[in-house]
Amino acid sequence: MSNPVGQVSIKLSNLDEEGESSKLKEDGGHRSPSTVAAKRPKLEEVVINAYHPQPKIFLPKWEIIFTVASAFAVFVDPFCCYVPVIIDHSTSYTWDETLLWTIFALRSAGDQFYGMDILVFIKRRRDNVNAKPFGASWTKYFGGPDSTIRKVLNGQKSLRFLGIVPRICAALPILQAFLVVGLKTDLVRLYQQLLYLIAFQYILRAYNFYRWLDQHANIETAVKRFLKAALDFLPFILAAHLFGALWYYFAVDQKIAYWEEHCRKFDGACSDYVDPFYCSNTLNHTFNFNVSRLHESCAVQLSANVTSLPFDFGIYLSALQSNMTSSRDLPVKMLQCIWWGLRNLSSFGSNLQTSFFKDEIIFSIVISISGLALFLVYLNSRVPGSKKVSDQLKLQQKIETVYPDIIEQMHNMCRLSLASLKKVPLLESTDDKVLKAICEYLKPVTYGEDVYIIREGEPLRKMFFITRGTALTYTTTKGGTTLCKCLEKSDFYGEELLNWAFKFSSFSKLPISTTTLLSQTKVEAFSIRAHHLKSIVAPFWWHFQRELPRSQLEHFAASSIHVDTVAYHLSVLREMFPNGINLLSLFSGIGGAEIALHWLGIPLKNVMSVEKYAVNRSVVRSWWEQTNQRGNLYDLEDVQQLNGDSLEHYMNLFGGTVGVHVTI
Repeated sequence: MSNPVGQVSIKLSNLDEEGESSKLKEDGGHRSPSTVAAKRPKLEEVVINAYHPQPKIFLPKWEIIFTVASAFAVFVDPFCCYVPVIIDHSTSYTWDETLLWTIFALRSAGDQFYGMDILVFIKRRRDNVNAKPFGASWTKYFGGPDSTIRKVLNGQKSLRFLGIVPRICAALPILQAFLVVGLKTDLVRLYQQLLYLIAFQYILRAYNFYRWLDQHANIETAVKRFLKAALDFLPFILAAHLFGALWYYFAVDQKIAYWEEHCRKFDGACSDYVDPFYCSNTLNHTFNFNVSRLHESCAVQLSANVTSLPFDFGIYLSALQSNMTSSRDLPVKMLQCIWWGLRNLSSFGSNLQTSFFKDEIIFSIVISISGLALFLVYLNSRVPGSKKVSDQLKLQQKIETVYPDIIEQMHNMCRLSLASLKKVPLLESTDDKVLKAICEYLKPVTYGEDVYIIREGEPLRKMFFITRGTALTYTTTKGGTTLCKCLEKSDFYGEELLNWAFKFSSFSKLPISTTTLLSQTKVEAFSIRAHHLKSIVAPFWWHFQRELPRSQLEHFAASSIHVDTVAYHLSVLREMFPNGINLLSLFSGIGGAEIALHWLGIPLKNVMSVEKYAVNRSVVRSWWEQTNQRGNLYDLEDVQQLNGDSLEHYMNLFGGTVGVHVTI
């Protein structure tokens, strides 16, 4: 295995099964198979291309930086709704300018990253590479090679750049315009319209951010399993943040709108172009109206001997009653509004008691529909896992009903196996998950009386755990004397093989037995082969960090980093091969490309894995079986086995060329 963080070369083939059939149709179906095979890439081209460095079109750290910036922008955007503050004692409202300019600066800084994202997108398009989109796949729908628009209007190069449209929409400084226009009191109605554009842009950015996290949260580690579970609730949090902020803003707007309506109705002094209730240094009230009557008509608290409020504020009543709209304590307001959003989204808006105002009713309907949609999204993400668990339980119940004796025997064997393994000094403190993985490879064996199981000087190919009977182990010295030891139930033999597996040596360095193992009576035992031990130590290396030498720990740690690096570079293939992929893996580490594609959720249809050493092939084969892969795995010892005839054989077997060739 070479350097784990090396240069990755990806060669994409256009002659897959679907591509060949379409080209045959264009020629009227008269192309012969030999003609098709003639245009397939030659083995020499594949291998040479693997060793030639490719242009560094990927910016490895940019995607992480952009995602962090996106998370920051998604968190900041709704704060603009908290800028207006009501001043009850003077019957006016103002803008929290400290918060306003803070949001303006933070949002402007965040927009720089969205602008750079556009430049990165353009550069990748100019390099004529199907670059991986950040977060959500805009190119799949607008500018991707397999998008619907491209299939309908094939040949128009301008459509390739339609993927830039969502990026431009996400980068527009709409919020800054909203804040600046909000300070112009003669355009007070305009910023209310801009608020809907901010909500649309927030949804665009939040979806982009969520999709990126969702694509990178595989379930191979405990940390990422936790991240996957947290992602199921992230849409609720993002939606609650937005709806809570809008609820606060609409509560302020509802009260101001009532003030204006009251003035027009009773005092006739309000202007349609200048907001008379805005409090600033340059604009004050220039008209007279009955303040006490206004306060009485828009009261939000019941006074003595009053059974109902004079005006129905609907869903905004609790915000006005709590004096939240008059407070400048942003953390408290934000938490209260997020709680309001979560409560009503989770109840599908059933707690909302609206008034008879159109905008308020529409807002409540949107909350109800959004809550239902988010709940369906959550259920959809949980159904596959729940169905898998349910199917396993049904299968287990069926087996227990049909074969109760076999199940009981299996449980007994498992208990015996675990008890035997825990008596080995190197395994006594090992996690049960690792021990159960070892148990899967334990095979029951039986030997009659006076049978040589292992002779002195022979390669130690198995490790034994005796469950019944007695055996003798002895060593013959040069002087002819014999050192004898009796092995009984719960004893084990062949611990040297475990030390060999920890060193990750080749099979040419199998330990040689220094003793002879002879059955004295009928012996029943569990045995595990050397290559099975090797295949277990590799994926569970972290649990053996105390037993493994430092050099081997560095080797396994580098392998983990190596797989993550390969997965990062191959993630561009997720949307290009949604139905599965044919893979030729050359020198990508011990199953590095295969594991990376599995993490990315790309089905493996046919895999040609080139591994020089038998132990490496065994590890890949073991991983293939443990992950229940449905495709076909072909083991190759050397790339030289791929001559022209064998390569053509595999191509015909796959129904097309190998989709991707990966080398490190």
